[in-house]
Amino acid sequence: MGLVLIQDQTRWDQFIDKSPHGLLFHKWNFLKTIELHSGYELLPYGIYKGESLICVIPLFYKKIRGLKFLFSPPPQTGVPFLGFAMCRDYTTLKQNKKENFLNIVADEFHRQISKISPHYTHISLVPNLLDIRAFTWNQYSVTPSYTYILDLTETLDNIWNNFQHELRREIKLGEKLYLRLVKSNDVSPLYYFLKERYKEQNLHLPIISKSYLEDLIRLYPEHIVIHYLYDDREIIGVNMTHEYKIFIGWLGAVRFSNAIRSNEYLTWKLIQRAKEKGFKAFELHGANRKNLCQFKTKFNPSLELTFAINQKNKLGQLAEWAYFNLIKRR
Repeated sequence: MGLVLIQDQTRWDQFIDKSPHGLLFHKWNFLKTIELHSGYELLPYGIYKGESLICVIPLFYKKIRGLKFLFSPPPQTGVPFLGFAMCRDYTTLKQNKKENFLNIVADEFHRQISKISPHYTHISLVPNLLDIRAFTWNQYSVTPSYTYILDLTETLDNIWNNFQHELRREIKLGEKLYLRLVKSNDVSPLYYFLKERYKEQNLHLPIISKSYLEDLIRLYPEHIVIHYLYDDREIIGVNMTHEYKIFIGWLGAVRFSNAIRSNEYLTWKLIQRAKEKGFKAFELHGANRKNLCQFKTKFNPSLELTFAINQKNKLGQLAEWAYFNLIKRR
């Protein structure tokens, strides 16, 4: 069957539930929400080997000022990675079959990209999809990226003891101050905190709108949770978490204070929550910026590699410039 557009939501979501690479970001209604708010057209492709669906890839297409863009995920969604999700059996296959599957996926993908003929294509892959050779053989450029993963299969005591000594001291200070972590579905304080955080860094907020976040919360109240950290009645920190297969500290911000290291305490409380809920891994997203790494490494996570693949045609340089200087910054 090759590559086809999938229009069956149930089939799509069942595949994502079973896929070793499927995240909440891949779920049908999440993708449709991105389409609604971003203005990009969702192309939910499935790739078959014979009659078996072996991979899905949600792509987003948009034509801007005559330039054709293809993304997974598109900009301003806050989604750190998306791209390909392989079938449930992929990780247990022998190496020759894994490579056969990946070659089929890469070749079918490349054929479809050639038909669409975008000026610029950018796909951010999930962390545990590391064999991207088949895409380089099809002349795609590959950029490495990184994230931090904390192993939650360890006991909570072992996790705590592996923290940097100074971090443990800062968390204990938060305990003495009786800070409170409160779950909420109110997006407004989160959105305000994020706007202020990026404004302080002279950056544009990488989120489409507040209503975009509100729709996601409404759709996935069990899997997207906002946590507000209070000092008495004042909110001093916030984090919106992805709680599906893996626990991700997704979108967050804090009020900076020399007296209260709120981010340290907030992260520790989220780690405890993830452990209590039975998650096996906690992702400390944001290992690509030097100023963030110093904070995140206090928790002694492991460094995990991710990749982005991209391709540009003759007008691609202009499209790439537009992406980084106009589109991504908006």
